[in-house]
Amino acid sequence: MSKSRQYDLVVMGATGFTGRLIAEYLAVNYGVENDQFTWAVAGRNKSKLLKLKEYLSQFDPDAGLLPVLIAESFDRQSLDAMTSQTKVIITTAGPYLKYGADLVASCAANGTDYCDITGEIPFIRNSIDNHFETAQQNSCRIVHCCGFDSIPSDLGVLFLQNHAQEAYGVPCDQITLYVRSTKGGFSGGTIDSMLNISSHIKANPHFKGLLGNPYALNPKDSPSGVDGSDLRSVKWDEGMKCWTSPFVMAGINTRVVRRTNALLDNRYGEDFRYREVVSFPSGAAGWLRAKVLQLGIGCFIGAIKFPPSRWLLQTIFLPKPGQGPSREKRDKGHFHINLEGKIKNDHTLSVSVTGNHDPGYAGTAQMLVESALCIILNRDQLPDRIGVLTPAAALGDILIRRLAGKGIEFKRNE
Repeated sequence: MSKSRQYDLVVMGATGFTGRLIAEYLAVNYGVENDQFTWAVAGRNKSKLLKLKEYLSQFDPDAGLLPVLIAESFDRQSLDAMTSQTKVIITTAGPYLKYGADLVASCAANGTDYCDITGEIPFIRNSIDNHFETAQQNSCRIVHCCGFDSIPSDLGVLFLQNHAQEAYGVPCDQITLYVRSTKGGFSGGTIDSMLNISSHIKANPHFKGLLGNPYALNPKDSPSGVDGSDLRSVKWDEGMKCWTSPFVMAGINTRVVRRTNALLDNRYGEDFRYREVVSFPSGAAGWLRAKVLQLGIGCFIGAIKFPPSRWLLQTIFLPKPGQGPSREKRDKGHFHINLEGKIKNDHTLSVSVTGNHDPGYAGTAQMLVESALCIILNRDQLPDRIGVLTPAAALGDILIRRLAGKGIEFKRNE
């Protein structure tokens, strides 16, 4: 890729709720003018981008110098003009199934590295099928899922497997991720993405089978493996002595982890098993909380499938695109997950991943920006892989180290 491009980084969709957090994170932690990299913001509405610069001036007096680029998600010419000027694109302009296809195509064609925060399996599958070879030919990395879905899961598994190799010389053949606690909110954009997937499946029934496939994101020439469907009911976990309930993000996270294993030539093993659950204390109260979560997820999924209840949710109960949790709620947010691994000779290992901000927004802003900066600032240290990749396959241990300095910690448990 050419090193003479005008910008190192462009933030596409910068005026949306999450995009604004991305720009704020960059302004606060790195500044508009810095000696490490150049960056710009992009979107379709110039007046909103100029208002964003005014907003950022409270964090950095140089915000007025921030370059603004105009690009439209459905205008390939404007996208090519943008992607050909920068080394890395990060985008929060979702739903990605609706707005993201042309931008990925433009990045792959122009050899521009790309990071996003999608959790939309059909979008990622289309990206793999349509752009993997082009991205390889043009030596760029298309890296999906660089937010709370699926960096803690994907890098957490990599971190645990590295621990297993160091301790015992073999990988864990089975890993379970337990969500111990999370606190944060949902934005209208996230809700819109979930609703859009439901509409997309209704219009394209063949995608329904894709969502139910545990290996939906694996390379087509890769053997599938032994994992089955995700947890759908409340179950007692004898090993951890806790109740477990379905984790709403397991559907995307588990597929990303399995794709990583395939891209790493089955470094975790061909029979590697992986699952994700939310854990609750033992006893009747713990069971009740687990059951409430399971029923809540089931009711929400059921409601978005039917037009009347879907309309009611969108009109009355759910935040609109561009809306999201307040700064106070984001600052009070956190997440704590444990990953427990087992090796065939009965050894067990445990690691934790924790963050001190709302995982879906402040935490996701950290993860997405630091993913892009890995490519910009640590390129020579990255794994030698190109194409449509996962965070662990593309960025690996380098991203773990970058995040550790920003409040997202990966820790071995005794």
